[in-house]
Amino acid sequence: MTRKLITAALLLTVNTAMAQELTPGQNYMNKFAAAPAYAGFNGNDEGFLGYRATMRGIDGAPTLLRANVNGNIMGNMGYGVDVVNEKSGNFSNTIAALTYAYHIRLNSDINLSFAVSPTIVRSAFDLANAKTFGAQVDPVFQNEAGLAGTGFDAGFSIMFNVQGLYFSVYAPRLICQDLKFQNGIVNTDREINSNISYAIEADKWEIEPGAMVSYGLKNGLDWQGSLVAKYDRRAWMQLSYSSQKWIGAGVGFAATNRIVLCYQYEIGTSDIAKTCNGNHELTVGFMMGKAKKYQKPTIFIDDKGDSKGNAKGDSDLAKKLQEEIKTRDSEIKRLEGIIDDCCTNNNPTGDVNTPKPSEDPGQTTDPSEQNPQVADDQPSEESEIAQPRDPHSVEWLTPTELTNVRFASGTATLLQSSKSDLDALALKVKHEKNKDRDILIIAYTNDPTAYGKQMSEKRAMAIKKYLISKGVPANRLIATGARLRTISEAPDGRYEDNRVMVGLEAKQRDK
Repeated sequence: MTRKLITAALLLTVNTAMAQELTPGQNYMNKFAAAPAYAGFNGNDEGFLGYRATMRGIDGAPTLLRANVNGNIMGNMGYGVDVVNEKSGNFSNTIAALTYAYHIRLNSDINLSFAVSPTIVRSAFDLANAKTFGAQVDPVFQNEAGLAGTGFDAGFSIMFNVQGLYFSVYAPRLICQDLKFQNGIVNTDREINSNISYAIEADKWEIEPGAMVSYGLKNGLDWQGSLVAKYDRRAWMQLSYSSQKWIGAGVGFAATNRIVLCYQYEIGTSDIAKTCNGNHELTVGFMMGKAKKYQKPTIFIDDKGDSKGNAKGDSDLAKKLQEEIKTRDSEIKRLEGIIDDCCTNNNPTGDVNTPKPSEDPGQTTDPSEQNPQVADDQPSEESEIAQPRDPHSVEWLTPTELTNVRFASGTATLLQSSKSDLDALALKVKHEKNKDRDILIIAYTNDPTAYGKQMSEKRAMAIKKYLISKGVPANRLIATGARLRTISEAPDGRYEDNRVMVGLEAKQRDK
């Protein structure tokens, strides 16, 4: 008879204890506790320890201990280990789960994550400490060390993120394997847990309302709503209310850049809850290893005192980008002025010049370079794009120098800083009303040898190819090179090695 009573009590208690606790403090600090799909999502290796005592002051009231770690693997994957021990009187459950998560970045603002969690479940009833109503140790109980059963299970979770919105669904026991005890079988309960939160940022404050819902086939529906107000990313206050009529209030703060603490207290409004000292929850979080990045929803702050999804770092970067945009805008306006001078229908000076490609004001050229012979050991490159016309057969307006177009020393490789000017030039040419005039590109080197002449031609062709890649018609571009016999003694004479000139045909092309 005694064993039947034990088995009946065990069945009832295990089924109840196996339901997931709604722990507002840890679920806010550690999203991995709410759904394994968060494992490694924020890019860091993080660990959490949690303790929750329910209905303090009542002998044998439930307590919960939880320890978990999670981290990132190869950028788009995550790992996690979660161990939970629930105890209520002489009954206890220990749950250990491993997690593998995979994260998919749909676009810059939308993310989708999946996770599977193989699980071991062990439930036990300690007979040795059980007492009869007479407060005496029952001999039957004393001869039994205890009853225990172990089973295997698996969980699945999914998480969806759009900017500050996070939504997750977690089914912790898909298999729901029966636990075989010495005196019976315990049927665990299937349940589904969901969690949703949305962070609203306002200056130094961050407001995050959230809700947790748990539904068990046997235990029914439980829910909890919460509201967190976080200040300067270091400290926060949390309010919560659950369907079991518990009202909670909590505080949390960052003790250091790698350690965070949170305490939550709940008081009950039901008749039974009024007889106890409430619920107490303490959570400690710590970062392991070197921080990789501070992407939400991490609770940790970086070495400068910021997290907020790399908030201050993102803010500083945004300011730098804005300054760079202003600089680029000024440079584009300057370049447009230069292009307007060379692309206008009327030459401002009233002069029409027909410069030879090898000429440059103030410099002398080598007459022997008309048909230079390039040695076999010198670099050579066949022009991949045919010239539309001979540059000597065209009348050109005075060419204008593109001062910011530069090449890597001794090569025909355009520097990255040159491309903004060439992009602006391509844009101007494509939108020019008169599209029947050719454009001359002259690249110079200060090497007075046949090698220098060939290098200048390769540089001119590199510019031509780049402009074509930006949509400028190939039949409007004439590229040629020239070399200077002397090197300038001016302080910026080194730039002679990169000089680039651009000119516009003086007359409309005959059709």
